[in-house]
Amino acid sequence: MIVLEEAINELRSGKPILIFDSDNREKETDMVIASQFATTGMITKLRTEAGGLLCVTIREKDAEKIGLNLFENAIQKCSDVPQELFYNGDLIYDRSSSFAIPINHRKTFTGINDRDRSLTAMEFAGFIGRLPMLNGSAKKEFATEFRAPGHLWTLIARDGYFRVRKGHTELSTYIVERAGLIPSATIAEMLSPDGTSLSREKAIEYARSHSLIFIDGSDIVKQWNDEDSNGNRSV
Repeated sequence: MIVLEEAINELRSGKPILIFDSDNREKETDMVIASQFATTGMITKLRTEAGGLLCVTIREKDAEKIGLNLFENAIQKCSDVPQELFYNGDLIYDRSSSFAIPINHRKTFTGINDRDRSLTAMEFAGFIGRLPMLNGSAKKEFATEFRAPGHLWTLIARDGYFRVRKGHTELSTYIVERAGLIPSATIAEMLSPDGTSLSREKAIEYARSHSLIFIDGSDIVKQWNDEDSNGNRSV
């Protein structure tokens, strides 16, 4: 699929791409970069030109190695919090969210400025890349390098990817992993000047005017399904 390969090449070169999830889901477009390339300039771009919440993704199997749980699971352990707070039956776009906890790298100051969030994102990617070498010390090392709460939300991409969920967390993590990069994406929703979500048409227009690749989530899922049916899926 030509567009998918173009998107992968852009990610490998450190450039952002735009991913639209689905007309049957959030109907939103996220600006996506590989976390290992989340420079201060790229964080500034996501903040000023996308405008949504800045988040960093991690695969579920990697999250388990460092003891990172979905936020709703972690907070449910607090006995004083009413359990009704975690009812997701009225979540319109999905059955559950992918939010874990927000983090800062311990070398940041407040954690919110672009340099600090860049440091957190890139160090987070670097940490994920080192996970195979950490073995049983991963949880301790993670706590040594990062603190919570912080200013960059972590998102957990479900194991099995699109068998389980088809959100931007899974779409962005999958395509970054398929590019052969450290499997973590830094993402932000694209908003209009009036504060509403940027429409698909406007996102395509933005991509054209800024020479960026726009890719529909359904194309990513189709490629994943095709690879699965042919028995040669690499991710």
